[in-house]
Amino acid sequence: MSDFAKELIASMEEALEHAKGGKTGIRVLTVRPVDVKKARKALNMTQSDFATLVGTSVSGLQKWEQGTRQPHGAARTLIRLIERAPEAVREALEDQDEKVSA
Repeated sequence: MSDFAKELIASMEEALEHAKGGKTGIRVLTVRPVDVKKARKALNMTQSDFATLVGTSVSGLQKWEQGTRQPHGAARTLIRLIERAPEAVREALEDQDEKVSA
């Protein structure tokens, strides 16, 4: 039997043991969904403005708000920040607006 076949069998046995609730070296990461609508409302922004802020289309944002899709990457990180510290994000956005106006 090849090394690949042995590794495959060992992996499948480990997966089966994990599925049965046994002790394995498998780490399970759970990704909590973000509440996009709540984050947008925390900044008191329109869908259009918020979509621009996070780098997506309005239709994409609506899918996030309806829960049919979830944001990824930098957009997800920004929304997480808004969930945790909306005032800090609002201040940062205001500071940036002031720099652009100057």
